[in-house]
Amino acid sequence: MKFHRLFSLCVFSLFFVLSGLFSAKAQTQAPKLQLQLLAQELTAPIHLEELPDGSGRMLVVQQDGLVKVLMPDGKVLTEPFLDLRSRMFSLQNDFEERGLLGFALHPQYARNGRFFISYSAPLRDSAPQNWNHTRKISEFTAKLGSVGPVDPSTERVLIAQDWPSRKHNGGGLAFGPDGMLFIGMGDSGASHGFGKSVIWEAFNVPAEGLIWDMMAQDKHSLYGKILRIDVDRGYPGYAIPNGNPLNASQGKSEIWAWGFRNPYRMAFDKNGSGDLYVTAIAETLWEAAYRVKRPGNFGWPLMEASRCVDRLQPRKPPAQCARQGAGGEPLQMPVVEYPNMQVSHPDSSALNIKGVGTAVTGVRMYRGPAIPLLQGKLVVADWSASFKQASGQLFIAVPQMQNDKQWPLEKVLQIESRIISLAEDRNGEIYVLTHEGMGPFGNTGKVYKLVAQP
Repeated sequence: MKFHRLFSLCVFSLFFVLSGLFSAKAQTQAPKLQLQLLAQELTAPIHLEELPDGSGRMLVVQQDGLVKVLMPDGKVLTEPFLDLRSRMFSLQNDFEERGLLGFALHPQYARNGRFFISYSAPLRDSAPQNWNHTRKISEFTAKLGSVGPVDPSTERVLIAQDWPSRKHNGGGLAFGPDGMLFIGMGDSGASHGFGKSVIWEAFNVPAEGLIWDMMAQDKHSLYGKILRIDVDRGYPGYAIPNGNPLNASQGKSEIWAWGFRNPYRMAFDKNGSGDLYVTAIAETLWEAAYRVKRPGNFGWPLMEASRCVDRLQPRKPPAQCARQGAGGEPLQMPVVEYPNMQVSHPDSSALNIKGVGTAVTGVRMYRGPAIPLLQGKLVVADWSASFKQASGQLFIAVPQMQNDKQWPLEKVLQIESRIISLAEDRNGEIYVLTHEGMGPFGNTGKVYKLVAQP
């Protein structure tokens, strides 16, 4: 497999229509886009954050535990901003969902040097035996005006959540317009095995393990949730902000939204509505992205995207199902969905649907000035069109006026690498983060800027 490595523009434009999902109406003056290479020889970059000092320097967050400094000229500094590897769970040279999974600068970072990360730490002594690792949400403090290295001893652990499996970690972190920290927590992945054991095939999960899927609906558990906390009050911990939907008798008061399988990435519409967009990676058939405008139930495992689910017969989903949670609350539907490549399996032929991708790994509302035709459209990334062969995809979704109508998708780019995440600079321009491998090993990671074709 040949990949253009040296400061090339990697573009494989494809404009096709998939019946029912990729409507001709989606093709509304979509701009012709390409990727401009900014940095390479990275290891699984999962996030990019521009420093708020006007220097143009960016922090490249790698899944392996290193945070590196990307200079405006494309040079990556040898000395890292943060080296977390000694505090992390030992990662495997395999398909790997654990590691350094989330990063967010405090809104007042320029004045206080505070930032927050989400990562997989070794299993703590108090955890249940034979579980896998402990998920930590921690604060660190950098020296003002410095690009590192950050002293690891400044770590303040806010949340330590023991994790029974290696899967469905979630990981996204983002500060909202209200100054609160939003945290994506997966459903624990324990239906796929405990400890070191793992069931890769989502269609063969044993019935006795499916109780763990329901953790996403259990409001007394943090699994399968979007949390919202106030990191500026409640020291040495945090405070529960006004507006969170649950009190102590109803469930965990940190919870903002529930019913998520694996909220891997999340991003606010920073210069527009302020809505939160969350990726929802599929269990079996349907990838989705949600617009979280308010607290609520987002369906998993009662539904997958907007589709009914039968976890014991996942290739034969029922046509009808209850679209409400245990409390009678309506399930929130995604703004974007598309079929996972697993629908292409012969056992799914009765569905008569063509697969599109393998995992939705990024979502950003474009608000930058450089590409006028992209303004106000949602950019959606898919990990790869094929699980085995690296083939990351980029889509554009066009917002619809009707609140209950899904946004049509148009595929605009495909590249010979896996897209791990999308990022955004302080001007609203979008970046595409890639890696050829399946885990945080090797140096095939790259950072691209999304630009218009000349």
